[in-house]
Amino acid sequence: MKKLSIVIPAQNEEKRIARTLSRYGSFFSSKYTLSTEIIVAISDSSDNTSDIVDDYAKKYPFIKKITSPYNLGKGGAVALGFKSSTGDFIGFTDADGAVSPSEFYKLFSFLDETPWLDGAIGSRSFGETKMSFKRKLLSRLFNFYVKIFFNLPYKDTQCGAKVFRREAALSISGRLSNTGWAFDVNTLLVARYLNLRVLEFPVNWIEKEGSKFSVYVGLFKVLAEFISLKFLEIKHVFEVKTPSFVKNILPKKEISDSKNILIFAWRDLKHPSMGGAEVYVHNVAKRLAKKHNVVLFTAQPGTLSSRDTMDGVKIVRKGNFITVYIWAVIYYFKYFRKNTDFIIDEENGIPFFTPLFSRKRKIMLLHHVHKDMWFKQFPFPISVVGHFLESFIMPIVYRNVKVVTVSPSSLIDLKDIGFREKNVFLAYNSIPDRVGPKFEKDKDPLISYVGRVKAYKRIEISIRAFRQVLKKFPKAKLIIGGGGDHVDMLKALVKKLNLEDSVDILGFVSERKKWEILQRSWVFTMPSMREGWGITIMEAASCGTPTLGFNVMGVRDSVRNGVTGILCNSEEIFTKSLVGLIEDKNLRKKLGENALKWETLFTWKNTADIFEDLIEKSFEKKKLLSERLYPWDLDLNSETITSLAFEE
Repeated sequence: MKKLSIVIPAQNEEKRIARTLSRYGSFFSSKYTLSTEIIVAISDSSDNTSDIVDDYAKKYPFIKKITSPYNLGKGGAVALGFKSSTGDFIGFTDADGAVSPSEFYKLFSFLDETPWLDGAIGSRSFGETKMSFKRKLLSRLFNFYVKIFFNLPYKDTQCGAKVFRREAALSISGRLSNTGWAFDVNTLLVARYLNLRVLEFPVNWIEKEGSKFSVYVGLFKVLAEFISLKFLEIKHVFEVKTPSFVKNILPKKEISDSKNILIFAWRDLKHPSMGGAEVYVHNVAKRLAKKHNVVLFTAQPGTLSSRDTMDGVKIVRKGNFITVYIWAVIYYFKYFRKNTDFIIDEENGIPFFTPLFSRKRKIMLLHHVHKDMWFKQFPFPISVVGHFLESFIMPIVYRNVKVVTVSPSSLIDLKDIGFREKNVFLAYNSIPDRVGPKFEKDKDPLISYVGRVKAYKRIEISIRAFRQVLKKFPKAKLIIGGGGDHVDMLKALVKKLNLEDSVDILGFVSERKKWEILQRSWVFTMPSMREGWGITIMEAASCGTPTLGFNVMGVRDSVRNGVTGILCNSEEIFTKSLVGLIEDKNLRKKLGENALKWETLFTWKNTADIFEDLIEKSFEKKKLLSERLYPWDLDLNSETITSLAFEE
């Protein structure tokens, strides 16, 4: 049986998507000789679009959804849907339902019954159309632009109904340089230069309320996108028509797959204050080092030498937590500049601002935007300077640099301070290998926190909540493991609350001890005010230990609320939830089992592969028919994977 995949791009479409899904679901459920899947690609929506799709998916199981924290644009959403499709024929239609399902089916049938065709596109020029006067004027202006710039042999390039055979659809979707208003034209332009055979077919089209196509878009935005697209076409035509003997008169320099990669980072894995950020960098670096020559430049604490090698990564240390930024520039010009091919610039509050002194290809790695944490963690004037550099100067300096971050929350923060989301890629944390023997859960309640002991972690909330647990479970224990400048304050609080017999503040703990604590614990607590991701949360998950935390940036990404743990909005709810988790064995068991499944979805190999892809793509020249790499192509879609891995 043949299979048809229909992609519907949607962004804040709660007012229109229900009627479209109802009509398409009802129509295609009656086509017994055709297997159908409808994929709604939801882009950065803040309304109830996702919930509406879920409701219709229950009624029509062939309706699926893909959600993305990115603003994909129509083209990006369609391309992502195409790549996720399993049909022999893949097409798309708009969320407004301007093209009815019966009209779309006619379009598909035309393609199916014409074996030599690669694609069929709906045309309003030949069918019955109900369109407002304003829309007609804008449509004619658009068609005028298309004729002037590209001279495509179609009367209607913009109709929201197009179908392609699978091979053609995938060939086109991977080569789209435009994901906005010029997306349809880009699609047909790529099809032309791939020598695909595409014909128009008449469809009836009825305009619906809520169109986002405006006068501004028609007059200016489309024009700018067309100019950019035209430059790519001119470049492509020139390259194709250039005689080969001219192009090959001078032999090309041999380009090796192996690169010299220079990483600038605040600290390395052996630093006394190392944490999740250092674990992340090292796990990426050591995997890149299997193929490339990788050098890590970082600060030098008094306990470490200036040179080191770990897992194939060469380490150079110089300067303290402030002067390392100055020494980075000096060492770059003195030792690194000549032979460096690629730079990874890690931001840990402040990046190294490498675009100001190096024109080498680069990416910035950012774990999270610190925002008000500057004022919580650092004294004046460091807090003011750091906040200013991160929030105002960094977005300007890195405006044309690809950025890798570790969670959807960090992506939102980056967008808020001015980064273009098409330049921001998600590469999630994983966890290090477990050390030591296996431990069972303690007989009596054990609650834990393991990680940096800093003011912004708000561990005092766990201590205060633990007092309520003790009232019902006198044998309960709270273990706090980790070093930091907040340890003395916590010890004083424990003494003040007379909890010294029940709360153990261990200070820095070994890897073996950490894994022992996480395995023995009933509940892991994360009261932090903000995280980049929360590696210790995932480490606890790998031990079948659910996390209790707050609904804040980073934590909400690594904890699936009500599935792998519980997220709270106040200290009062946190306290009640902690007591409830200790009391409810079945709930703890369910959350722990789900947490185990959740953690297995994130691997360091997947993370390092994203860096490898970005490095490889950075050395490719942009051409009309080049394979494109967008952030959403690499994003591990948490919500979709959750629904596949376990039931909420």
